[in-house]
Amino acid sequence: GVPTVDSLVAQHLMKTVAAARLMGAECVVSGIRPAIAQTIVHLGIDLGTVLTRSSLADALAYALQQQGIVVAARAPVGTSLS
Repeated sequence: GVPTVDSLVAQHLMKTVAAARLMGAECVVSGIRPAIAQTIVHLGIDLGTVLTRSSLADALAYALQQQGIVVAARAPVGTSLS
């Protein structure tokens, strides 16, 4: 949720990912806008080892899938499922 990325912001992002990995977590970075992606590439920052998804919904779906959780629509309250 940052409006711009400079080398300091990118460095903090990579350090956060590295710290989470050291604790056994897998990071998923999501919602990188095209302008931010171009800046990251222009700065020469390699996100090749970081899992990325286009949106928060995609990242959440990935995380749930990794846990074997299936999300299905629920019937509205007061309706019968039979």
